[in-house]
Amino acid sequence: MIPVHFFTRAWGLCLLSRLALAAPPPDAGPPVAAPPAALTCLAKWYPALTPVRLDTGWGFTLPDGRAFPFDDGQQKSFSRKLEAPDLEDTLSIAYRTGPIAPVTREDEDPGRIRFEPLFEATYGASKEKVDVVPLVFLGQRLKVHRKVAPAFERVAARLEALVAKDASLAPFLQGVGGTFAWRNIAHTTRRSAHSYGVSIDLNTARSHYWEWQRPRTPVRWRNAVPQALVDAFEAEGFIWGGRWYHYDTMHFEYRPELLDAACAPAR
Repeated sequence: MIPVHFFTRAWGLCLLSRLALAAPPPDAGPPVAAPPAALTCLAKWYPALTPVRLDTGWGFTLPDGRAFPFDDGQQKSFSRKLEAPDLEDTLSIAYRTGPIAPVTREDEDPGRIRFEPLFEATYGASKEKVDVVPLVFLGQRLKVHRKVAPAFERVAARLEALVAKDASLAPFLQGVGGTFAWRNIAHTTRRSAHSYGVSIDLNTARSHYWEWQRPRTPVRWRNAVPQALVDAFEAEGFIWGGRWYHYDTMHFEYRPELLDAACAPAR
């Protein structure tokens, strides 16, 4: 019979061996912290972005070599975030899907804050560099960015199936307001998402836009776009301007990061 102390000694040696294997080598130094989860998530959707450790904390580089902090540490008003955002600011307002409801909280505009250098690196920094391709969207010929064309095609397939079941949806999808157009947002110096070929405006005659309301203030949210159309776009990574306090119900824009819970910054 093998003595009990033999098993005890063998178990102890096994445990010490495992601990030795698990321990870091003496010269390994302290472990390096991982990038913020939101930054890692953004890199998944925007491969032009490479997370890096900067002197001031985590940041990222773009293909042209420029480096930016993920969070510049500044406290900003909503208007300041629009004009001079860091990348974290673009995620600072949660985008909420689900049943359509009036947006009454002032400046709740998830997605209106954009970090322009990332969009330029991903889609093109000038009209000539934006790689647009033709697309037939429910019988209408449009131009969209090559990288986003598959998402537009998937949305079109969803919408065609919806219209086949409910013809009342068709008028919203006829005479669309446009996709690619290199221009600024009305009354601003900020570039429109249409400049990158990643957005589409539905039939303007059946849409509402806060700039069209009279009087212009206070903002009074309005909408006529059906839930089914909104759901179809959101399912393929597009956000909807009807989810904004400054509503733009014709507008859909490819922003998959805002529909990915992993991209929400820690609070």
